Amino acid sequence: MCGFCAVFSGVPHWTETASDAGDRDSDSGGHAWRLARQRRLAIVNAVLAHYGCRVADWMGGEFVVTSQRGRSEMVQHLPQVWQVAENIARRPLDPLDPTLLAALRARGSSS
Repeated sequence: MCGFCAVFSGVPHWTETASDAGDRDSDSGGHAWRLARQRRLAIVNAVLAHYGCRVADWMGGEFVVTSQRGRSEMVQHLPQVWQVAENIARRPLDPLDPTLLAALRARGSSS
């Protein structure tokens, strides 16, 4: 299904269908879904902080990616966050950057 059709059908993005992310209609009123979404955002923000960016949930349906300089852009799905973050940070995001990995390790050991 294309992204345009998914907007109108209410079907979650394919990356979320095999996880609890696609389960908005649970018995808990979506509480577990919202918690899982916030956990994913915390992980993404741990990486994006290294590049001077941040992502926030917007009404449970989209994401806002923001740079430290105030540039921002909305995206619909989590996989789009990475490209947009590169664009607004104006530099490539390297998940294997040794300084990023060291910062993530240090953060993990302190929690």
